[in-house]
Amino acid sequence: MKILCISNFYPPFFEGGYEISISESMQYLARQGHTVYVLCGNRGVYDQASEPLTFSLDPIQRKLRYINYSQSSVWNKHRVEKHNYRLTKQACTLLKPDIVYFGNQKAISIAPSLAVQNLDIPHIFDIGDDWLRTYLATGLKARLFRLIKRILPFTIGGTVMLDPVLVPSRWMAEELQAKYSSTTLHIVPRGIEIPLPNPRKLSHPLRFVFAGRIEPLKGLDLVIEAARLIDLKSAQFSVDIYGEEDPDYAPVLHRLIKTYDLSDSFNFMGKSHNLPSILPNYDVLLMPTMAKETFGRVIIEAMAAGLIVIATNAYGPAEIIDHQTDSLLFERGSAPALADAIRGLMEADLQALEHMRQSARHKVDSKYELSLVKKQVENILESMNTNHDHK
Repeated sequence: MKILCISNFYPPFFEGGYEISISESMQYLARQGHTVYVLCGNRGVYDQASEPLTFSLDPIQRKLRYINYSQSSVWNKHRVEKHNYRLTKQACTLLKPDIVYFGNQKAISIAPSLAVQNLDIPHIFDIGDDWLRTYLATGLKARLFRLIKRILPFTIGGTVMLDPVLVPSRWMAEELQAKYSSTTLHIVPRGIEIPLPNPRKLSHPLRFVFAGRIEPLKGLDLVIEAARLIDLKSAQFSVDIYGEEDPDYAPVLHRLIKTYDLSDSFNFMGKSHNLPSILPNYDVLLMPTMAKETFGRVIIEAMAAGLIVIATNAYGPAEIIDHQTDSLLFERGSAPALADAIRGLMEADLQALEHMRQSARHKVDSKYELSLVKKQVENILESMNTNHDHK
């Protein structure tokens, strides 16, 4: 098959696991003998007005433009939409792809989706977060503006039909079905390359780690509140924190830590660019997220590295973890419940903990190994291509 992947970012530039997963799919498909082209943008460059509107046959074309949300004028959006629509159309005309594979479309507008849709080329959306909602403001002015764009000949407008879709979790499939009337939904989890078994020897006190952007939705304040509820005089609890700090949220955390006299329990380690190399140094990953996590890639990375995970019992994490079998779940937003889960592991028999983390590793090996997951993706694309050829 000839596949054209369209995404806002593409590694080595990425925002998170969404873009990494897209690139892993493309790399796997290329290794299987499929011809893969990527059309994406240049991370951090909002207006590339001097860049020519040409698509070449280079495997990766970083030529899509981004909407500048800090200066999101109508004119800025129009130029981005027009450029990205014409470039996508040109790429499709030149390449004649069998399938267009859409990754994250945030900031590049819905123009690429509309171009492919209007050309009636088979396509599929790989959904890692609800980027479409950023284009669907519900106010009267926004709805009127979208109507006008559909009518005027010199603007790019229309309705994106989010179908068919690949999603990594059941809850996300149900949400897309309810919000966007998607009918063809394929649930395929994220996958990772499984490292060689080299877990840290379990011993008390357990070593805890938090890894992720330090922002309100990631719930690090819950860990601080939970630590306050643990009797630290009789229990040795500390957590190393890896992640980029939100400039407004981080000072709040530091004040809380100082107020509760917990400075010895929280160690801010800065942003990590190689999480897989860090995880084996720990025993427990804390994931107290308040976000609607589509999946939770860090969970399976931690399990593969020999860690037990304590995560929010909602959305993606709740679909990955079997509570008390391979890791632990706790009530979303509840510091007392998180404290109980942490305390439970700290007091648990090491043999029971070893059994739990072996179960976690077995789950990742059997369900989330990268080639197993990406083979499912390939099968779906080949089925789409075969069905289209028979029409």
